[in-house]
Amino acid sequence: MANENQCGFAKAVNEYLATHPVKGLADWGDFQKFAAAPAVKGAVDATVQPCHKARRVRFWGALEHLPLMRSWGLDVDEFDPDAAARGCVPDVIFCHLQPNYSFGDVEQILAAIRRGTHFVTLQSTDKWCAALAKRLGHTYSGVLNVSSAKDAVYFANCPSLLAGFPEGRLDAGAYPILRTHACAVYMTGERCLLGVADMKQKRIASAIAQYPYGKGAATFVCPFASFTKEELNDPAYKRLLLNLISLLPPVGGKTCKAC
Repeated sequence: MANENQCGFAKAVNEYLATHPVKGLADWGDFQKFAAAPAVKGAVDATVQPCHKARRVRFWGALEHLPLMRSWGLDVDEFDPDAAARGCVPDVIFCHLQPNYSFGDVEQILAAIRRGTHFVTLQSTDKWCAALAKRLGHTYSGVLNVSSAKDAVYFANCPSLLAGFPEGRLDAGAYPILRTHACAVYMTGERCLLGVADMKQKRIASAIAQYPYGKGAATFVCPFASFTKEELNDPAYKRLLLNLISLLPPVGGKTCKAC
């Protein structure tokens, strides 16, 4: 049975890498070498840069982030759907609400993304995956709940996403955002920014997935963010948010006072 599971896992890894190109990982053999390599520990550089301060960041839900990000010197406020409906869209929207929270919000978010907004889900990620993947003509097939941090092998597939983190294989157990609520999503057509393999369950999926759309993109973040004091103030969580803020270029044009 163990050999059958291993053969099935090898096939799953090969199929995943065939549809989600990852630099340095071409097949099962490369993945085995990567998984056997020691994880890298080290300090995270969470310095706020001018490029972060230049972005207009809005939160849709989870407003406890506003004073936190303002203390970082960021242009952050509550998302204004009425302003977005008028065509005044921010550079980044962090979403903590479920789709269909208000009438037509899925179409409204897609309109903002088309104009260049980076839409990032930090909660209700599974529901947004289902809603947007279907709307964009792809398939969402559920969540992989990772057994534990010690069973997870994370592989980065976007250097900009993990800028400021120690180089090499990410030591998931060292960072609260990866240690709690560890999960990933099964989808088609998405770009894998951060993948994860559960070595116990023999499964592989996308921990942070992205759909480019128009001038912007929708990025689905798993594990889901939470609001414990430890995680909100953790340098790794701060750095991940900063990297997501600067991952796409700004929408451009003049800043609208209504935003």
